[in-house]
Amino acid sequence: MDSTKLNICHCGKNMRSLNSHNYRLHIKSCKQHKLSETSVKISTFFKVKTVEYTPNVIDDIILDEHGCSSMDQNIKTATDVEALTLEPSSSSFDTPNVIDDIILDEYGCSSMDQNIKTAEDVEALTLIPSSSSFDTPNVIDDIILDEHGCSSMDQNIETSNETLSLISFGSSSDNRLTNDPGIIVKMKNVGPEMKKLIINIGPCQPTKDDFPAKTFPIDKNGRSFKDLWYFRLLTDGTKVLRDWLTYSVSLDKVYCLHCFLFGINLHDKLAKSWTQTGFSTWKNGIFAIQNHECAPDHILSSLKFKLRETNAPILPALEHTRKFQVTYNRQVILELIEIVHFLALHNLAFRGHREQWTNTIRGNFKDLVILMAKNSTVLFEHISKIKNVGKHQISFLSWQRQNQLLEAIAENISTKIIYEVQTTRIFSISIDSTFDESKREQVSFVIRYIDEANGAVKERLLARKESPYTTGKVLFDLFKDVMETNNLNWNNNLIGQSYDGASNMRGNYKGLQARISNDCSHALFIWCHAHRLNLVVKQAVSCNNDAVDMFGSLETLYALVWTSKKRVAIFRNNQSKRNYGTQLQAIKRVSTTRWMSHAAALDTVLSFFETIIDTLINIRDLEGPSDSKTGSTASGLILYFLSYKFLITAFRFKELFDILGPINKILQTQDFDVITATTIISQTKPRIQNMREDSAFEKINIKVDNFISDLEYEIEPLKNKRLKRVPKKSGELSIDEPIVEPIKKFRIETYNTLFDVTLTEINSRFNVISCGVLNDLSLLTEKRIMEVRESNVLPDDSFLVFCQVYNKFVDRNALISEYLQFVVNYKEIESTIKLKSNLHTIINDDDLDEDGNSGDENYIDFSLYDEVEDQTSNCSKQNLARVGKLFKLFCTASLQNVFPNLYLTLKITVTLPVSSCTVERSFSKLKLIKTKLRTTMCQDRLEQMVKISCEPDISLDK
Repeated sequence: MDSTKLNICHCGKNMRSLNSHNYRLHIKSCKQHKLSETSVKISTFFKVKTVEYTPNVIDDIILDEHGCSSMDQNIKTATDVEALTLEPSSSSFDTPNVIDDIILDEYGCSSMDQNIKTAEDVEALTLIPSSSSFDTPNVIDDIILDEHGCSSMDQNIETSNETLSLISFGSSSDNRLTNDPGIIVKMKNVGPEMKKLIINIGPCQPTKDDFPAKTFPIDKNGRSFKDLWYFRLLTDGTKVLRDWLTYSVSLDKVYCLHCFLFGINLHDKLAKSWTQTGFSTWKNGIFAIQNHECAPDHILSSLKFKLRETNAPILPALEHTRKFQVTYNRQVILELIEIVHFLALHNLAFRGHREQWTNTIRGNFKDLVILMAKNSTVLFEHISKIKNVGKHQISFLSWQRQNQLLEAIAENISTKIIYEVQTTRIFSISIDSTFDESKREQVSFVIRYIDEANGAVKERLLARKESPYTTGKVLFDLFKDVMETNNLNWNNNLIGQSYDGASNMRGNYKGLQARISNDCSHALFIWCHAHRLNLVVKQAVSCNNDAVDMFGSLETLYALVWTSKKRVAIFRNNQSKRNYGTQLQAIKRVSTTRWMSHAAALDTVLSFFETIIDTLINIRDLEGPSDSKTGSTASGLILYFLSYKFLITAFRFKELFDILGPINKILQTQDFDVITATTIISQTKPRIQNMREDSAFEKINIKVDNFISDLEYEIEPLKNKRLKRVPKKSGELSIDEPIVEPIKKFRIETYNTLFDVTLTEINSRFNVISCGVLNDLSLLTEKRIMEVRESNVLPDDSFLVFCQVYNKFVDRNALISEYLQFVVNYKEIESTIKLKSNLHTIINDDDLDEDGNSGDENYIDFSLYDEVEDQTSNCSKQNLARVGKLFKLFCTASLQNVFPNLYLTLKITVTLPVSSCTVERSFSKLKLIKTKLRTTMCQDRLEQMVKISCEPDISLDK
């Protein structure tokens, strides 16, 4: 307090015995008492008054753009508002600013109240008035302000169910935090910053003259607190202020401030009365106070309070060291996250057999850490500390920390996927299972949805679960568990499902699709197009004896050559001689489970035909004398491959595979829709039908003759078989005329049969694509749009079945109206919103016509894939997804609000799955991760590794 201040109040009270804070309280109450009636009740003293903020107290607090502090951003109820109600204070401050000592973080934000968690904490921050001059340092300078210049003091304040009665000591407009212990003791967790704030404010020690009635409240026994108890009388007559004793005006109780802030053993009844419940037995008040201040626990608390000033200069340095260590550790963790992410993306093992720092090879993770440390100062320093200090240094390199980082990365990826799915709402699902190296059944869940920002189709791995049983019921329960775990409302938002042809998946009664459809009627089941096409190929390669002989011989060739390292060396040596400068190729195996493996095996034999013949001759000559079985097998293959029958059969199948191969690749693409798939299958049928024409047969014969003319070996021609004499049976009027010409016989029995069986299988396997929903969706193709544009007439049952299935999302009448309006303005919209002519890569110049157009985009130019080595890349070069492009047009032009029902129809169409190939790709990742050396990997770690590996394009939040 300033020495110039008077020691005698104008009311005659001696103020020397009071500290500066209680002096100000008396001055305020005394001034207000003279202005009010002497008979004012004490209840009026606690009424809340609304006042304005003045800049005196909050000079250093930065206000947001609206001029408001963010200190109350998390106040949720009226009680929170009451807790922060401001009371009037004097018009000016005479003491140093209370905000000077508050430490600001890098954003200028306070962390003073990180431990404030309850409504009692809110009450502890209640504001009370202060006098015209302050002698205590400003405490609020240690409050850390956020990026908007607002205090984070109340970030953890939760809802309060109590209303606060605030104490008014004056009518001035300045404000100050209260020191009422009845409010402060309700704080459950008091951090260092809050302790400093409370200590700087000081104890609450009002006198009886501070009350309107000139007396403390009287209890039921007619006794009250005495302000003389604030002082301790020593034996020499000296009065010493009890700075630990604090009086609660709101509760009429006293507390021990030192024990509350620094006390121990506060669980007994006596200690609780001074730190939690308060002491109010005024009959023996002075004796209780004297007993408490002589207690050992109180003395220890007071010593801590007195010695705090000695340790105060160390605290800022400790805080700075702590913040530096936190920043340092964060940088180390960021480096380790990059390493873990890299190893998981590349399906690499983390740990080695020995990982001590003295070992040369320490496992991929530690070796990569050492490698990265060469270019990272933080990581290098961290490793140096670990090597020097040993186990006493936190390393973050243990296998537990690796697993935690993996879990965090996978969780971050899952969170982003779930957020995107919940944003777009509707989705479809694909499920399949496979065995891993440890003979466990792994079930993959892939979710398909749309990114509405750009109209892109996304298929993400949602989960990977282990299940020893794969019945329809078990898979259905597993599906529900995955949906619930990821908080996805599949009953309302699932619009499609795609599986393979297994009975547990597509069964009409107990299959997975039937169980899901029973609970979600708009979850349309689509049998995987790629699996169906594979079944067509499987049936075609076994349609007649010539086909069985050819592919059986190809499998025998693989088993003969590729199961012996000596024979493989002979094949590679011959390949180097015959095909010098070209990349060495391997003989492919014929597999019924690997798609288009028959085509790959056949192409290899025809491409390296002479090399294979040379290899078989060498095997027969070298190993035949000692191994008759091997020699006989080699001789049989030589005779078969050098026959005209093999070549003509092989080239017929090559023509078929040239048609079906690109389609198989296209159906495996991710951004593909069911309408385009329907179009491709429909265009395939006439091409296969045309292969039965005489001109097509003759073209194949010419190719065979040209191939034979370039060979060094002689080819055995087709032979006329001796006709068997078939006796005429009784009652027969005529006998069958046998086919004598071998070419004609081959065409009838093998060639025509091959394409007839293929066409029949396509019609049988893909007739489901003619269901009513997809018929309605065909109106979304450009061809149908132009037809309706010209005629301005729709069929009477347009979108009927579609709206019956998806009536929850689309209204049929509104859809038809919007469709007709869109058709009329289609060309204008398309010409205004220019999209790329192809959605993936640049179309080859050879594919453009004279006007630079690619023609009908619904038509697939299969000739592009005839003589291309990498068919997968060429498939992506075609702008196939016409409905997908139309949906992108809607997204680009923001037509969602103009044609909402048509937009939802397009969205559903693009979201419907075409195949379950993404699930099969996840199985490929599984085989790369869970190898024979990693069969003991737990299921959670396996799922995390597979998820990270399957989603490399998702960026991490660091």
